[in-house]
Amino acid sequence: MAWVIVIIAVLAVIAATGYVLVLPQLRTRRLRERFGPEYERALRGHGDDVRAAERELTARVRQTEALPLRPLGAAEREAARARLTEVQELFVDDPGRAVGEADRQLTELLDRLGYPADGRPEALSVHHAPALPAYRTALGTLERAQAVQVGTEELRCALVAVRDLTQRLLATDVAEPAGAPRPALRKAPAPADQLSRGPAEPRTS
Repeated sequence: MAWVIVIIAVLAVIAATGYVLVLPQLRTRRLRERFGPEYERALRGHGDDVRAAERELTARVRQTEALPLRPLGAAEREAARARLTEVQELFVDDPGRAVGEADRQLTELLDRLGYPADGRPEALSVHHAPALPAYRTALGTLERAQAVQVGTEELRCALVAVRDLTQRLLATDVAEPAGAPRPALRKAPAPADQLSRGPAEPRTS
């Protein structure tokens, strides 16, 4: 009987050791799947320190899920989609103004949803990580455009990034409980496919 107790104790120790060893791997896999490119960005930001990067990402999840985000009403969604369509059409005549208008619309939308102004990209990364790399690039383009002339192709990419993030927000119910599956996101094509075909040439009089 004593040997049975010994075997059970040994197996318990092995199981506990295995759990301790496997748990960090499971956490890393979950965070990589959730954050995608943002995981690698956090890792680089912490000098490839996995534990520090994962502490930051875990903190993002806790902080974002504690935000008092509010859902948009149907009328608000439709108005935002209509405005986004107008902005995309404006790109044909005035790319710079169109991107600026799209960014202002997105900022207003995020304000209404309840995302904080400080650390906004980090908060967005919790549920919208796939859109973050392009959005971060778009923010850089918009910042540079205030000081130097930016090419139409860069402006087009920036508008597409802002548009895609806006559409993700409009297609997602922020009132879902944490961990609930997200609905499929549908992408509305740009007017006459202008944005997907390539940069539009400004009209000349």
